[in-house]
Amino acid sequence: MVYYLLIGLSGFIFIGLLIYFRKHFFAALEATLSLSNAVLSKEDELVKQKNLIEALKNMLLALGKNIGLLAIIVFITCLPVYIYLRFQNIEFQSSDTSSTWFFVSMSVGSIIPFLIKRKTPSEDYSEASILFHKLILNNYNIGRLLFSFDSKFKKEKISEDKEIFLIVSGLARAGTTSLTDQLFKAGNFSSLDYSNMPLLLAPNLWKRMYNPKKAKLKERKHGDKMLFGLNTIEALEEYFFKVFLNDSFISKNYLNKHEITEEVYDNYMKYQALVRQNNTSTYLSKNNNIILRYESLRKFNKSFKVVFLFRKPEVHAYSLLNQHKRFSEFQTDDEFMQTYLDWLGHHEFGKNQKVFKFTDKDLEFPYEKSTLNYWLAIWLNYYNYLLEIEDENYLLIEYSDYLNKPQKVMEYIESEMSMSFDYSHLIPFSNNRDIDTSACDKQLLEAVNTVYDKLKGKKVCFK
Repeated sequence: MVYYLLIGLSGFIFIGLLIYFRKHFFAALEATLSLSNAVLSKEDELVKQKNLIEALKNMLLALGKNIGLLAIIVFITCLPVYIYLRFQNIEFQSSDTSSTWFFVSMSVGSIIPFLIKRKTPSEDYSEASILFHKLILNNYNIGRLLFSFDSKFKKEKISEDKEIFLIVSGLARAGTTSLTDQLFKAGNFSSLDYSNMPLLLAPNLWKRMYNPKKAKLKERKHGDKMLFGLNTIEALEEYFFKVFLNDSFISKNYLNKHEITEEVYDNYMKYQALVRQNNTSTYLSKNNNIILRYESLRKFNKSFKVVFLFRKPEVHAYSLLNQHKRFSEFQTDDEFMQTYLDWLGHHEFGKNQKVFKFTDKDLEFPYEKSTLNYWLAIWLNYYNYLLEIEDENYLLIEYSDYLNKPQKVMEYIESEMSMSFDYSHLIPFSNNRDIDTSACDKQLLEAVNTVYDKLKGKKVCFK
């Protein structure tokens, strides 16, 4: 009986140690895929060679660690049985390794570690899901490869020449999520949603493998009573630009204004065709970073529409400050959340918040991020540049107009898009708040209010 108890203990030790050291095995898998990613690179040969050597070194190091770990795990697993056989003076060859009791004992011991509750790294994602996200989203060259043949999985051939599409944008917390959601429900639009994660560049391939039905909605972490589920559309297209621009516009502290090439634009139109459900639907996306490349996109396409939303500066800044505090706390408790937001190019607030940089001059705000002044300066930086854009094609809409006259706003966009909307899903809501600005920098307040007045003078007016 003691022997079979030790066999069960050995099974427990073996599986328990595999689970305990699982991150090392995950790292080896990531390193292996990173090597494949480096092989697929189309960069300059010297750069590619350097990256290949680094990726190979990391893979071999991870492989060496895993071989050593497995040897240690096997040694510790066998140790209890070995000691028992030695004390009982029993030869290993004559010990039981094939009876029913042997396999039952081993199986029971091996199952127990899986029954022990472990702390999950993320509230919303399992470890397997996190690993899968890392394998796909961290490897841009593999993403480009998936993108290149995803059209083969599209059931219907979709035209890539549809130049009219709609982007909803603005500084975060301007109401872009709500407006995008209402537009999607109202018109014949196609857009990315949470079910496209993590194969964002191969939506049709992923749909063949994973096509969830409508999932239960829950409130998002912003605490703004906005509900989301797997079929909820979200700002996910920025990952396309991160991949095809190789994060060149992202620096330590800034998101930099940049130009896109004709090749990137052509691929962007191909991407829209992959996302669109049919030739009659129109591509819709929420993208708060579009301002960084807006003028560049206009050079290739005069037809697409962009809605920029803005709201009263002190209210907007307070909302940003509140979200910055919330997400900084969330990211302290859940490291994966910051990684997730970085993948999607969301740097609006939180620990990895970055400033929109529209000129070559470095930006220095003499305020702490925990103050309203800092977020007023962020507001001023964004909307001051928006007013400088010499283009009359974008639609400038105030958030309060959208709140108070949602159907009027939707009807205006409907006319601009030459589409037909269904308003049965339109839900009116309110969001009134007075913010105390007595402690704010007076000169800063004067500057933001000047820009706010200019925005109101340029916005679309609704009777």
